[in-house]
Amino acid sequence: MADITRSTAAPFIPTIIANSALEVLRAYIVLAQVVTKDSDIAPFSVGDTLNIPFPGTFVANDKVANASVTLQVPTGTTTSVVLNKHKEASFILEDVAAALGNQNLLQRYTTAAVIPIAEQIETDIASLYPSFTNTTGVGGTNLNYATLVATRKLMNDNKVSKLNRYLFISDKDEAALLSDTTLVPYFQYGNANSLVDGNLPSIAGFKLLPSQLVQFNVNTKNLAFDPGAIILAMRGLPPAPTGSGANSSVVTDPVSGLTIRCTIAYNAGLLGTQVTLDVLYGVAKLRNEKAVVVLS
Repeated sequence: MADITRSTAAPFIPTIIANSALEVLRAYIVLAQVVTKDSDIAPFSVGDTLNIPFPGTFVANDKVANASVTLQVPTGTTTSVVLNKHKEASFILEDVAAALGNQNLLQRYTTAAVIPIAEQIETDIASLYPSFTNTTGVGGTNLNYATLVATRKLMNDNKVSKLNRYLFISDKDEAALLSDTTLVPYFQYGNANSLVDGNLPSIAGFKLLPSQLVQFNVNTKNLAFDPGAIILAMRGLPPAPTGSGANSSVVTDPVSGLTIRCTIAYNAGLLGTQVTLDVLYGVAKLRNEKAVVVLS
């Protein structure tokens, strides 16, 4: 087998690193995996606005014998999402061929670069909480089971599907629920295996998503939601210009819908290969009734 050199490896490096970065990104995100996503690998630019259509409301009609079905033309809505989030992390590999041959080294670089991007995506989604008007709980207190029940009832009243309800919850309130005397028997007997695995079980119909990135502004702003409450739109970025001396690759994860670009080019000033990982995205509220800000 021929030795890997800088010239032979160059065309493949962006794709290798981009795929590795997607694996890390998928592992470190919580919110971005469960909100509504709209992705496209086609190149877009920072500041572009996407007008994403959603169907209106349908009704169930009686079927009359020997008569045609009733066609419906519901009034649809369009949600505008501005691609105003362009985040990047860059680093230098002085010996890129050696790094490719040492997968542990490459993974360490990629992981360190992608984590802040993942945290920024999560933070931008969580920062949408002020746009939702439904609230439960009392600021300055610890979250308890009674508040979860009240949140569940509010979402039931709003006719939110019970299939996929999530609670983006702070570490403080995760600890509070574990200490809630109302829930102690539930944890000790009904879900002991879940606690051994280090994961909280679903409570009051909510799949718990503990995170240090839950928003805090005087009071903690936990967020109960259905995926239809928020949209994360990700788009590919343009490839490196031909003849620029750079190679790039845009990769979309078919599982999570995340899209990332990797660009590499030799940096004469630093005498090494510069690697840049960047993402282009926008976030927006979809449906007010599908989320509740849970104060604590």
